[in-house]
Amino acid sequence: MADIRATFVSQKISKIRWKNIVKNSLEGPDTFVTGSWDDEENKVCLWKVNREKKFDEGDGRGTEGDVDNDPIPICEASHIGDVTGLEFISEDHIVSSSSSGTVTLYKHHTSSQTLGNSHQWERLHHHCNKPCPCTCLAVREDCIITAGEDGRINVLNIAQKDPSRTIGKADSCTVNGVIFLKQFEFLTVNSTGQLKIYDLRSKSDDPAQTLSVTGDLTPLQCVDKHPSQSHIVATGGDDGTLGIWDLRQDKFPVSLMEAHSSTVWELKFHKTSPDHLFTCSDDGSLWHWDSTQINSFSMAAINHYSGTGAGSGGGSLPSQTTVNPWLETEIAKNKMEITSLLSDKSLPINSLDITGHALICGNDGETIFTLNLPALR
Repeated sequence: MADIRATFVSQKISKIRWKNIVKNSLEGPDTFVTGSWDDEENKVCLWKVNREKKFDEGDGRGTEGDVDNDPIPICEASHIGDVTGLEFISEDHIVSSSSSGTVTLYKHHTSSQTLGNSHQWERLHHHCNKPCPCTCLAVREDCIITAGEDGRINVLNIAQKDPSRTIGKADSCTVNGVIFLKQFEFLTVNSTGQLKIYDLRSKSDDPAQTLSVTGDLTPLQCVDKHPSQSHIVATGGDDGTLGIWDLRQDKFPVSLMEAHSSTVWELKFHKTSPDHLFTCSDDGSLWHWDSTQINSFSMAAINHYSGTGAGSGGGSLPSQTTVNPWLETEIAKNKMEITSLLSDKSLPINSLDITGHALICGNDGETIFTLNLPALR
């Protein structure tokens, strides 16, 4: 059962992200950043979570990572427009995108505990010379990809004042989400239910691959990739559906699962336990999708019908261990375990992030939820 703490923060949270953990560190994440929206003065804020070990009275063993205290604000900076995208790009640099069409690079000055404006790329997105929202961004090392309501894509480098590349007519509708697949490849999702893959090494502005949802042109609002198998991606729809895609072969989703009763605003694969996926929705719900039982179910079915397994005298099939549970057949989806992590539905939950056992999310109720999931590490 998850340990949950709710902290009132006096601002509607549009984006929330954990700071990247230093490699080989045994400590869990303790610093995160939030962005706000729908306020007279929106902000980007850094927060710190102080943790203490709790000990089981029976055996005295500590359960590391329990969230015992409310997040404490470290520093903040004003932000023009709603925060529409937010990512750590390094240990001390944060990049945000705005409804004003501007992208801002912030630097955390640890000595003074202040958040300073390092650089701004203004009016990256515009309609007829009028600024329009930059809806999303993705980062990889020093590279930033931005996309917006104008269907434009910009490629930025933190060391350059101007975009290194612009794809002016990448889409004829709003681009709602973008992620890096590989070093030079990135994927976008748009308001007509399409996924488009671009290769930065190509001189062409056309996508290398386009996939789409069949039937109605239901907007896709968010996307995330499997952390170890980049050909597997998950999308969240305006209609509340969860889509799973195999980019290697299909032009259509492997599966579309009815999920939330309203828009899925964000979803995240667990970085080290990718059989677990988390979604948050406009309906105020936060869900944990656990696919760990799918493979065992599928293996049992294969053994039953093929005559392999204990007591059968048969050998195991080589392909049994190669199928990712997210790509299993519809019959296996019946073994998907879905858990609602927040018992009381609140106002829309706009953003979430998870690292190790620590999950955070923020909502329109001006609340940050911190959850400890001890089963995940």
